[in-house]
Amino acid sequence: MLPLDIYNQLKHKEIIIYDIDNTLIDVSKRYMKSIEESGIDPHTNIRRIPPKERAKFWKIFLSNKYLHLDKPNMGEIENLMKKYNEGYGIILLTGRPETLRKDTIKQLEKFGIKYHALIMRPKNNREPDKYYKTKLIKEMINYGLKIIEYHEDDPATIDVIKKNFPDIKVIKHNLANEKLIFHDD
Repeated sequence: MLPLDIYNQLKHKEIIIYDIDNTLIDVSKRYMKSIEESGIDPHTNIRRIPPKERAKFWKIFLSNKYLHLDKPNMGEIENLMKKYNEGYGIILLTGRPETLRKDTIKQLEKFGIKYHALIMRPKNNREPDKYYKTKLIKEMINYGLKIIEYHEDDPATIDVIKKNFPDIKVIKHNLANEKLIFHDD
């Protein structure tokens, strides 16, 4: 949920939403290191491993342990910065947990990523991104924000966003599909 002052700041702007991981930031090295530490076969889709092993992976991946391995996706960051400088409202909507807020902000600053709002997953929220992000976009629209574009790497989330918000231009990023096995297509 966005604080009311952010809604007020953005209500007169056209909004562009960006996911972070595998859209603005290449997390492939963090992913592989987390897979390795979890003892998971790197060629197995993360969604097809038993829940206990999957939970171990996510605990490592969604910590700050290997965050330093992430690299900026400079082409997309330049695209975001151009839109930021043109006056669009930029909201980063991520599945990263709120516990990573300080580290995420440092990382975004290090990579030169400017934004108006950063929305992170609340503590103990484990709903799939496709539901979590859809709910937040509905909330933003209900508060009067005009969302015109959405950038995402997860095919399932993309499908749900397109279905629920046909007026929003959805842009798929393939960084994850090229390097990682996060998603089922």
